[in-house]
Amino acid sequence: MEQGLKLGIIGFGRIVELVHLPIIKKLEQITHYGVYDMTPERVELANRRSIAVYASIDELLASDVDIVLIATPPSSHYELARAALTAGKHVLIEKPVTVTFSEAEGLRRLAQQTGKAVSVFHNRRYDADFCFVKEAIAAGMVGNVLFVERRHHMFGSGANFGVKSFDPQWRNKRQYGGGALLDWGVHLIDQLLQLNLGRMDSIHSSVQTLNWNQGEVDDYVHALMRLDNGILYHMEINFASNATVPFWVIGGDQGTLQVMNDKEAVLLAKGAQPRPFTLEQNKLTAAKEIYESFIQHIQGGGPLSVNMDEVTAVMEVIDRIHSGAPEYASAT
Repeated sequence: MEQGLKLGIIGFGRIVELVHLPIIKKLEQITHYGVYDMTPERVELANRRSIAVYASIDELLASDVDIVLIATPPSSHYELARAALTAGKHVLIEKPVTVTFSEAEGLRRLAQQTGKAVSVFHNRRYDADFCFVKEAIAAGMVGNVLFVERRHHMFGSGANFGVKSFDPQWRNKRQYGGGALLDWGVHLIDQLLQLNLGRMDSIHSSVQTLNWNQGEVDDYVHALMRLDNGILYHMEINFASNATVPFWVIGGDQGTLQVMNDKEAVLLAKGAQPRPFTLEQNKLTAAKEIYESFIQHIQGGGPLSVNMDEVTAVMEVIDRIHSGAPEYASAT
């Protein structure tokens, strides 16, 4: 029987409380977990819930934990992950892995040098709409794919999701790595790359901060990406929209698939009646596979569900979107 693993969590925010802990509690291989958080209110909450608490990051890294989960604002990910790897820990990071491609590449090299595993919690790979899109393309539902459109609209940045005892507006601040591209863009780009339809060739983009007093970071992103085989990807994120827009539109030479949300889709083919689909819902803990593969990799060397080659590719696209949007780059 494999020896149990100990997990140290840096950042006890709501994403840990509501998403990670329900998964962690289901993993029998993790026999201990504890948290570090800089806010007294979150430390008090951990104590009330009988969760072990570390007094400092240094104490956590000097302990006998095997794995460090980093769930802090994105701008801190690189330094914390670097410190954890240097301390001999395996590292799991909330998305995005870092805020730049160069930082992600640096972590990838350091992981190779230290022989420790690094993975990223790209949980949107397990969303019902994305799983359906992958299956539909693989089944040839639209024929040869010509274009893929991926949209995410919401009203506001979701800053109210953050804990009030830290900085409830951190998602709207550049110093923390806030903004639509790093928050939701990483999910959408990861999904598009995971379709494996071709190699990214060219990117034309616009990254905008709308004039509505919602912080200094981007809240509208548009990118048109062309693959080496001519397939077009269109990505749009709008943090100022209450509109109901389709999550996905996939066009092929035999039809068009419109995925309205994570519950329903319709296939539109010339000369045929619309064909509706009800999507199979995934549980909140569907991303448990990320943890399971991470543990198996540590204990037996199996493949990671999310590896550093994949996440650095995502960050390279994000850098290219930023560099292709001079109206944003000039303001940084």
